[in-house]
Amino acid sequence: MKVPSSLTVVSLLSLVDNVQSAITFPLKPIDSKYSDIIKQSTKTNAKANTKASTDGAKITVPVRDWIKHTADLQWYTEIEVGTPPQKFNVIFDTGSYDMFIANKNCTGAGNSRLFDPSKSSTFDQQPHQRQHFGYGTGVDSIPLQYSGEGTTGYIVTDTVGIAGHNVEQQQFLLCDEYPEFMADVPFDGVMGIGMEGATGLPSGSPWYWALYASGQLDGPEFALYYPEHEADGAEMTLGGTNPDRYSGKISYVDLLDSGNFVVRQPSMAVNGKKLAGVTNKVTILDSGTAYLAAGDDVVTAFYKAVSPKIKKLNHEAWGVSCDVIESLAVDISFTFGSGSNTFTATMPKEAFNLGPYEGKPGICQTVFSTVDVGGALLLGAPLLKQYYTVWDGHNKKMGFATLKKD
Repeated sequence: MKVPSSLTVVSLLSLVDNVQSAITFPLKPIDSKYSDIIKQSTKTNAKANTKASTDGAKITVPVRDWIKHTADLQWYTEIEVGTPPQKFNVIFDTGSYDMFIANKNCTGAGNSRLFDPSKSSTFDQQPHQRQHFGYGTGVDSIPLQYSGEGTTGYIVTDTVGIAGHNVEQQQFLLCDEYPEFMADVPFDGVMGIGMEGATGLPSGSPWYWALYASGQLDGPEFALYYPEHEADGAEMTLGGTNPDRYSGKISYVDLLDSGNFVVRQPSMAVNGKKLAGVTNKVTILDSGTAYLAAGDDVVTAFYKAVSPKIKKLNHEAWGVSCDVIESLAVDISFTFGSGSNTFTATMPKEAFNLGPYEGKPGICQTVFSTVDVGGALLLGAPLLKQYYTVWDGHNKKMGFATLKKD
């Protein structure tokens, strides 16, 4: 969802065989208007079922899917902050690095649950550093009008946990100001998970990597299972994978050396035909973005290959009459990796239509938007939900496997 403008694009992840201490959490998808680019920039400035169940060493947290029109927008689950714990629903966002939630005095927080520091015995206002987290993309399918829109507050410290696994003295951004894209969403904040070492926190230790360093996880990887168009059933596994959710082997490609999950992309194809001019790119993979994005040159070439009927709706989004969009939909394939170590991922044409576009009756939004990502492509939920994905920001590997059908 958030991509720091200074961020470099990289590659994918790998997985480990031992998953005895993996923690598994069912997740929920969100609405399509809040996921934007994948970089988080920092500026220093003067009704879901959340009952956890345990199965041996695995912990599963039920989560719901927030679906808008035909699009699965975001997936979120519940965390606990403070002592005694205060509960919050957060997106687990591979396009950003750090966590934020709203303070009790936060403006623009809409229906979000608010954190009350006075009710936590473990809260520490230090380092009390004023900070702004800027985002390139929001949480919906409609791209942000201004890249860098984001949250503002103070870096503070408290206990942060999920399903009974806690990190004490964890720093996070406690916000006194929320952006417009957080005003009407079914979640309360964001838990960023970038590559190991990527953070905007003074401590240099974001929550997921602190959890891993504490020895509570068997491995550094986490895995996402996103069944589409299902209110319940999605899940996230921390510290390993869940073989019950995929079939066959997991194919891995290398991630580039970046704060985000970035892979090399040698080629792109539309209905099996390679798209000229879109070769030797790099691609950011972002679980917190509800669409696909690239610079104007790539997106214009893509829609030229699809149909001249598809037009720009504004500076970023594209669309066409809802009456004809299904007849124009195409399969889009992306080859990741390099040399003999490659994997081709395909978004089927059924994911091409993101649904009716706000303010333009009878017009539906198509899956690719124009967003300047520094020459890279940015691929979100429409592609990622087609696979069981494994993210390893420690060993710099990204994995893809076939979803197991119920």
